[in-house]
Amino acid sequence: MRLAEASARVRLSDKVTRKDARRAIDLLNFSLGQVARDRDTGKIDIDVISTGISTSERDKILKVREIINELDLKFASAGKNIPVEEVIAAAEEQGIKKPEVEEIIQKLRRSGDIFEPRHGFIQKM
Repeated sequence: MRLAEASARVRLSDKVTRKDARRAIDLLNFSLGQVARDRDTGKIDIDVISTGISTSERDKILKVREIINELDLKFASAGKNIPVEEVIAAAEEQGIKKPEVEEIIQKLRRSGDIFEPRHGFIQKM
C-alpha cells in the first residue's frame, strides 16, 4: 500500500490508481527476486533471507545426512570408515548431482558433523 501511495505521490497525484498498485507489486517482486530467489527452483523462498539456505538446499543436506547415517550403520559395524564415493553414488540415485554432494560434504565437515580421517573417507562425529 505504501509503495503504491509513493508511486502516486511521485506522479504528483492524490489518488492511487491500478497502475500505481501494479508498479508497487512489480517492485516488490523484483526486490524479493534479488534477495530471496532459490537458485535451484527459481522461485522466491523467504527461508533464504532468514537462514541463508533455501528449502531445496536444506532438503538435499538432509538427504545426504540420511545417506551418511545409513552408510555409517553399514560400515561402522565392520569397523570401517564411509567411502565418499559411496555417499556420492547413493545421493546421485536420489537425484543430487556429484558437485552438490561434494559441496554438502564440505559444509558438513566445516560444521563439525563429519570429519575425514583419511582422503576419500568420512566418519560421523
